[in-house]
Amino acid sequence: MQNTIGWLLNRASYGWRTVVDNAMKELGLTQSGWMTMLHLHRLGEGCSQKALAANIGIEQPTLQRSVNCLQESGYLLRKTSAGDARVKTLWFTEQGRAMLARMEAIAADCRAEMLAGLSDQECEQFSQLLEKVLDNANTKLRRTHDN
Repeated sequence: MQNTIGWLLNRASYGWRTVVDNAMKELGLTQSGWMTMLHLHRLGEGCSQKALAANIGIEQPTLQRSVNCLQESGYLLRKTSAGDARVKTLWFTEQGRAMLARMEAIAADCRAEMLAGLSDQECEQFSQLLEKVLDNANTKLRRTHDN
């Protein structure tokens, strides 16, 4: 069983992302677009492009393309950081906030479908277990990075 956990996590992540991606297409958003918007929402407006790229786990040039498209669509704004003129921060426009609300409703529907059959207690336990796995991975990565 333990030797399949990584494989199952990978497949579950892929399946989850694919279900949400298919649903977000009705809004005209690509996977990179909706993921950028959701991560920005979770991280908080005013974060730097560098911080957002790190949070998503992608390179800055990749994020740059997504942000460009979202800015051209009227969903995001770039602003110069008050602390460092070289740093660009990211903000939602009113249109972007409206789109985010629509995205969150779609994501909630997808989440309900994918967690169907699990009790609230099972969902909470599942979430706690995944957080522990992520904490362990981050601890290992920090140790590897420090050496």
